Amino acid sequence: MTGRIDIGIDGGGTGCRVALSVDGGTPVETRGGPANIVSDPAGAEAAIRLALTEALSAHGLGLDAMPHARVCAGLAGGRLPGAADAFATRLPFLAYVVDDSVTALEGALEGADGTLASLGTGSFFIRKAGGVTRHIGGWGFRLGDEGSAAWAGRMALSLALRVADGRLPPDPLAEALVTACPPHPVLWAATATPGDFAQLVRIVMAHPQSPIAVRVRDAILAALEEGLADLGHQPGAALVVTGGLGEMLVPMLPHRLTSGLRPAIGRPLDGALRLARGLP
Repeated sequence: MTGRIDIGIDGGGTGCRVALSVDGGTPVETRGGPANIVSDPAGAEAAIRLALTEALSAHGLGLDAMPHARVCAGLAGGRLPGAADAFATRLPFLAYVVDDSVTALEGALEGADGTLASLGTGSFFIRKAGGVTRHIGGWGFRLGDEGSAAWAGRMALSLALRVADGRLPPDPLAEALVTACPPHPVLWAATATPGDFAQLVRIVMAHPQSPIAVRVRDAILAALEEGLADLGHQPGAALVVTGGLGEMLVPMLPHRLTSGLRPAIGRPLDGALRLARGLP
């Protein structure tokens, strides 16, 4: 029998991943279905269990080996009050369940102090300094996610309608955005998902000289700077900017934000496995 099993789990609305290492060896990685612990905890449990079973099987093990495992799961929605603890009680094994931002920061900086700004479809900001971790944002498309692609896409489409009203001068980007949202942006928006709004940012970035595009980019950068300031991030301190939109913005960041800028060392899944390895 193995001496120890370390397991990292990364999960969210689009899927989950498991990294399993036996006795400190090279981890095996598997994938599973959506793992939204807020809207569908039963489905999240089933998806994680299936991916975990596959990872165990790769080592010739079954779920009966889990008493030897140390597990850290970074799951979207884990920051909501009681959500992480409630989901942990559903699992048929002991697990340290945290918000996925915690494992993202751990993976990006390998446990070192610093700040992570994640600007993807949604957004969040998290900073670790002197053993204290602070997290802001990440409250979703309806109530927050400032600086995210979904937030920026909605802003761009709103500005396109101002052009249609004659409140702003004609702009080719406005025409492109309206065309991308048939039969009319208002009807399209009624059923659009955050991911749908996020896709509009690709159109915005394809029109870099557009007044609307400039306005949207300035708003994203302002949201980024505000989030960093609210976290207490200091110039020169380690900063990682991730997410699809974040990575697109890195070449445009003002000098005052780039002094401590560095690429992420690892992924959220790597952070989850690292935290699992640190469990007693």
